[in-house]
Amino acid sequence: MNSKITGALLALAALTVVVFAAGCIGTADQTAQVNDTVNVYYTLTLEDGTVRETNVGESPLTFVLGSGQMIKGFDEAVVGMKPGETKTVTLTPDQAYGEYSYDTYADIPVSLAESYNGGPISIGSTFLMYDYSTGSIQVVQGEVMIIDNESNMTRVVINPPLAGKTLTFEITLDSIGEKTA
Repeated sequence: MNSKITGALLALAALTVVVFAAGCIGTADQTAQVNDTVNVYYTLTLEDGTVRETNVGESPLTFVLGSGQMIKGFDEAVVGMKPGETKTVTLTPDQAYGEYSYDTYADIPVSLAESYNGGPISIGSTFLMYDYSTGSIQVVQGEVMIIDNESNMTRVVINPPLAGKTLTFEITLDSIGEKTA
């Protein structure tokens, strides 16, 4: 084979390897952007310092940035992070699960409320329950507002368990995967 052609083929092969490797590994200055699949470790702490949940020491949480899989403030905090970077963000209720609201409620039998509560209920009792109204099963917090002993029904206000709370997340971006769109 002609040495010029052989040289050109070797140069093309080397360039292909470099381009392929750069696409797989990424660069040191690569940052997480909307539509990227990302893997993160996080610790969620409440205002009183209680650690509510963490995946540190376990598998990373994988999600697509900007897809609506995560709460708004968490998503926004990850955008622009580099792999290996850690940041701490404090999210107000409007950036997280929203304000506590009395607008969404369900009238349920007292016996069902007591089963969710694990015993007798009273005004102000709170417990986790399942909400089937959205078409998918969601765990929500119920708070007893009214107990009608005649009908044996109770009115329960429904909110996400962390509604109205300020949340602090320590987030470490583990890696950036493929872009989805």
